Amino acid sequence: MSSELTSIEARAAGWIAERDRAGSAWPAERQAALEAWLNAATAHRVAWLRLDQAWRRADRLRALQAAPSPVSSRPSPRPWWQQQRRAIGGALAGLGLLALVLAVQVVAPLRGNDAQSYATARGQREAVALADGSRLTLNTATKLRTAVSAKQREVWLEQGEAFFDIAHDASRPFVVHAGRQTVTVLGTKFSLLREGERLRVAVLEGRVQVQAEQSRPAVLVRDDTAVAEASNVLVSRQTSQQVNAALSWLQGKLVFDQVSLAEAASQFNRYNRKQLVITDAAAARIGIGGVFDANNAEAFARLLHAGFGLQVQVSEEEIRVSSASAS
Repeated sequence: MSSELTSIEARAAGWIAERDRAGSAWPAERQAALEAWLNAATAHRVAWLRLDQAWRRADRLRALQAAPSPVSSRPSPRPWWQQQRRAIGGALAGLGLLALVLAVQVVAPLRGNDAQSYATARGQREAVALADGSRLTLNTATKLRTAVSAKQREVWLEQGEAFFDIAHDASRPFVVHAGRQTVTVLGTKFSLLREGERLRVAVLEGRVQVQAEQSRPAVLVRDDTAVAEASNVLVSRQTSQQVNAALSWLQGKLVFDQVSLAEAASQFNRYNRKQLVITDAAAARIGIGGVFDANNAEAFARLLHAGFGLQVQVSEEEIRVSSASAS
């Protein structure tokens, strides 16, 4: 890991430790300062997401460990993670927490030639650390397999979306197989979204080679995006803001820039069990912009009612949205 990334993760750990110590007394000005830091760079947001998720897992583990045992009343030694947490304090809080969460966030490190499969449910995100130092973040409803050894680094993206933060290793290119498409890198940051046999690529840092089955390879650099199918790869140049918006799911957000309500509903339906159903063409064409919680389709529907006067009907399985004229 570079010194810059280490510094970023240490700062993210420091924020988490400070927030945890303050608890309900966390002041509004510190929250504002945290949000400013998160908004300053995508790397800040990615580091915060990973460490915060791992810290929450540690809290759940602590709650389970604290439950009384029905078999024996003999006190047991404190778990290692609890000892680490109580030892955090002062200027070393950030680095102590960093050591803890790096230990917790490793879902299943690979050794030797072992292969591992990972999957997320709808609405779930998961961070995965690989043995070579690379890190993956799986988005909602994603399945992938990994194989990392002394000679190879390969991933098979079977469905869904993932963000790749790849450790540089010139002797072992990192190869991602996604249906008929292959993505090859040495060390970079990018995201892949597989939709059947179509692959969407967005590059945050570095260079990425995309090879479709029946076309010549295309090389993407920072802020490039591509749509790859069996016979072609279409590359387009984006602004950094657009690429960052496409990666907003790392924070559990959806960012829309005047997309149709039909497209916005389709994106929400990737994350929520209760599906948004747009019942008429007039409503489906409405332009939507803003930042929304990906896992809260009902709150989005309430905004549609308040902001556009749309009719909203909520049932156990779906949220039906229609224009007033269609009612």
